[in-house]
Amino acid sequence: TIISSVLVVGGWSYFIFTGSISTIWPMFGISNQLLASIALCVGTSLLINMGRARYAWVTLAPLCFVASTTLTAGYRSVMDNFLPLAYSPNPAISFQGGLNVALTLIMMSCVVIVLIDSIYKWRRVLAQSPAGKVTVTT
Repeated sequence: TIISSVLVVGGWSYFIFTGSISTIWPMFGISNQLLASIALCVGTSLLINMGRARYAWVTLAPLCFVASTTLTAGYRSVMDNFLPLAYSPNPAISFQGGLNVALTLIMMSCVVIVLIDSIYKWRRVLAQSPAGKVTVTT
C-alpha cells in the first residue's frame, strides 16, 4: 500500500511540477470510467450470485456501454494524444508520452482482465443453477 501510494503521488507530483497536468487529464477521465466498469461488474456479479440473474440486464447494459466507449476512447487517446508525445524530440515530453501510454494501457488491460474473468464466472454460476436461479447458502 505504501509503495503504490508513493508511486501514485510521485507520478502526480512529477506532472504537476512540470506544468503538464493537461497531458494526463484525458487519462484521468479514462481511469474514472474504467473504474465505473469494474463497479458495474461487481454489481452484476452480486445480482447473479444472489439468484437475481433476470435483473442482471440493469447493470449489464450500462456495463457494455461504458466499457466499450471507454476502451475505445482509451485506444484513441493512446494513438492520437500520448503516442505522438512519446516520439517527441524533447526528452521530458517523450518520457511523459511514454509514461502516459504505459499507464493507460495497463489500466485498460486490467479492466479487460476483470471483464473476461467476470464473464467466465457469471457463465459458470449460471450453468450450475437451474434456469439461471442461484441458491445462496449461508
